[in-house]
This record gives sequence, C-alpha cells and structure tokens, in this order.
Amino acid sequence: MGLIFTHASYQTLLSRLLDAGYTSASFEESDQLLAKGDPFVLLRHDIDFSLTSALEMAHIEAEMGLFSTWFVLVRTEHYNPFSADGSRAIEEILGMGHRLGLHFDCAAYPNATMAEMNAGCNREACMLEDWFAVDVPIVSIHRPAPWVVGSDHALTAPRWHTYMPRFSNHIHYLADSRGTWRYGEPLDSPAFHAGRPLHLLVHPIWWRATETTPSQTLTGFVEQRSREIERSMAENSTVYRPNEHQRVEHPPAEQQPTER
Repeated sequence: MGLIFTHASYQTLLSRLLDAGYTSASFEESDQLLAKGDPFVLLRHDIDFSLTSALEMAHIEAEMGLFSTWFVLVRTEHYNPFSADGSRAIEEILGMGHRLGLHFDCAAYPNATMAEMNAGCNREACMLEDWFAVDVPIVSIHRPAPWVVGSDHALTAPRWHTYMPRFSNHIHYLADSRGTWRYGEPLDSPAFHAGRPLHLLVHPIWWRATETTPSQTLTGFVEQRSREIERSMAENSTVYRPNEHQRVEHPPAEQQPTER
C-alpha cells in the first residue's frame, strides 16, 4: 500500500481484506472464530484525540459492510464523550453497528495500586455503559506501560483488555501508532497472505482526506480545536470577542450584563 494514510488508502486496505475472505469480528467472539479457522480481522480504533475523525472512519467501514470496536477515553482533555456533540458522534457510530470499548488511561491514576486502578477502570466502563445503554466488554490501555503488554486481565477484570496474549498469540497484531505501521503494513504481512486472523489498531486521527505528515496532521487538529473553542466561547459569552485585538473593558458592576 505504501505509507499513505488517506481515507482512500484505508478503503483499499479494507477492500483487499474483503477480497481475501476476511470478515470483521468483535474481541469477544475471537476464540470461537479461531476454532473455526476462518479469516477474520479485529478492527480496533483507540480514539486519542478526535471524535470527528472517528466518525469519518466509522462511515467508511459501515459503507463497506464492516464493523469495528471504538475505544473511548473518559478522562481526557481532548474531547468529551458526554457532551451533546460528543454523545451524538458516538451514538451515530453505534447506530452503524460498531461496538464500544473503554480506552483506559492509567496515568490518570498516579500512585494508585492495581486494585485502585481496577476500580477506576470499572467505574469508567460503567459510565459509558450507563450513558450509551450498551455493553462495554473490552478495554484498551492508553499508552500502555511495558508491564501491561502481554499481562492477564487483573487491571481490567472482569473485562478483557486488548493487550492480553489471546489477542496477539494466534492473531497477528499490527498498529499504526505515531502515523506509521510500526510492525509492517498489513497487506505485506505473511499473516495476511496466509489468511491468518489479524488484529489491526487504527488511530482515526492519522487518516485524512488528503495525505499529510503526522506532524502536519496534529498541527491541523490543534488549529481546528482552537477554532472550535473560540466558536464555543463566542456562543456562550458576550464578553468574548475573538476578532477584536484589544482587551475588552468591562463596564461598571451595576451595568454588567447578566449573560456569562
């Protein structure tokens, strides 16, 4: 395929998988599918930054008759899954037949014991389940420490997590972390040519309508988020005037408007 992270390139990847007889699968059914021996792919998306990018990728997959699992952060500065816009995006993704998982950030629990992190993981998963009225049976660890990779599910119990051996021992794992295929490209892998099961971690932030470098992609995201924050500020406060380049002078207390 070449290292071109565009929507068209992603469609080509999915088309090649379909042509080779692959079907999309959930993590929960992987053991059963392994026993059958048919080719399948675990399409996994860790949403680190943008629900908008996630929604675009979700449409591409659904239009091609595929589903994936979308792992949502609860504790992040980059988006809010419970806001009106955030909830609408996730509900639209679920409405296409995609699945929901928790993207769990251990760094949000500094100095916590394993039991404390496990309790936090369960609270976060239950928040998503209650809010979106769906099961969240699987967890992906955000920026996992070395001890997480290949560990059992003590951190996330009773739920499984995506770095357990069962999702990499007999299922070939590939990831597009940092905007490049870290372990080789899927269509070049011996596992694909042999029709073996695949586990693909695809971060929606990297995949764009046109080709850009990872640095350009993140810079564009920051600029877009800045515009969104400016628009939200202007809609919610009459004091904020982004087009005025001088400091806003506040009126005397008795003349201040009641709006925020």
